[in-house]
Amino acid sequence: MTLIMGIVNVTPDSFSDGGLFYELDAAVAHGLQLAREGADIVDVGGESTRPGAAPVPPEEELRRVLPVVRDLTSAGIAVSIDTRHAFVAEAAVTAGACVVNDVSGLRDPAMRAVAARHAVPAVAMHMPVDDPATMQQHTDYADVVAEVVSFLRDHAALALAEGVPTVIVDPGIGFGKTAEQNVQLVRHLDELVALGYPVLVGASRKRFIGVLGGAERPEDRVPGTLAVHLAGVQRGARIIRAHDIAAHRQALAMWRHVG
Repeated sequence: MTLIMGIVNVTPDSFSDGGLFYELDAAVAHGLQLAREGADIVDVGGESTRPGAAPVPPEEELRRVLPVVRDLTSAGIAVSIDTRHAFVAEAAVTAGACVVNDVSGLRDPAMRAVAARHAVPAVAMHMPVDDPATMQQHTDYADVVAEVVSFLRDHAALALAEGVPTVIVDPGIGFGKTAEQNVQLVRHLDELVALGYPVLVGASRKRFIGVLGGAERPEDRVPGTLAVHLAGVQRGARIIRAHDIAAHRQALAMWRHVG
């Protein structure tokens, strides 16, 4: 079974929907709508991690996300907290979030400790450096697939050894990778799946789809997103992180029928 993680960006500057769900009521309404459309989990984040994004102080990030987490979990929705900061993760999990989604790959021992202490699953995503503002300056891999697999193998093993109950690995599509490197990671996703951890793929509306598919605006990249995500599912991805839940539900249903 493939799970779908819906995206709620409580930010003014995310690449696709920055500002649309920045206010509490809009963010909560969007999370509820994603759940109605079939999201299995709703991923709430308060810091844009697009290339070149300015960092957000953890206190401001927490101010943005905590009320959203509380309201969505109170409504019975499974919520993940999308953060690089253990301080934010701790508060969000205490408020009811059931997954920690860390784009910096669980590098921080304090983040691993939060997931272990609260016995919640954690997502370790590959990013070449712990700084979205400069990550696109670090795309000089000798072998992008081998290096991503090695990074995630090591960080997942460390997290498990420190008591994190379940680790999900994410190749970090678009995070410090060129368009061709993103393609290679999807083509060879089976090498990451072979590690034995659940694999998450999140290519939703990303720039490389626009570059390769000829769609300038993020909202016009839904067909390309579906193609990438179905390719990922075919190669063993267990979780898809997406903006467009209804479209993904329909695509996955038909893929199962004809596959």
